[in-house]
Amino acid sequence: MKLVRVSAMWCPACLIMRSRLDKIALNIESVEYDYDLDEEVVSKYNVGDILPVFILFDGEKEVGRLIGEKNEDELKEFLKGCIE
Repeated sequence: MKLVRVSAMWCPACLIMRSRLDKIALNIESVEYDYDLDEEVVSKYNVGDILPVFILFDGEKEVGRLIGEKNEDELKEFLKGCIE
């Protein structure tokens, strides 16, 4: 499994979600892209205008997507199976 995170420096919800994610011990690879600075890479994920976006991959296949600010329980439920 791999988690792709798309956020932006100017996005308050992204900062909140980063903090929530940092509290969770993940046992998967995670990579973060900036919506503005990594525009070419981000465009291939079709993230739209609402940030942050968390995309879970199993190999090359997308298996889940979480968009926008969520509470800690919603984040854990999305990442179920990826938490140590």
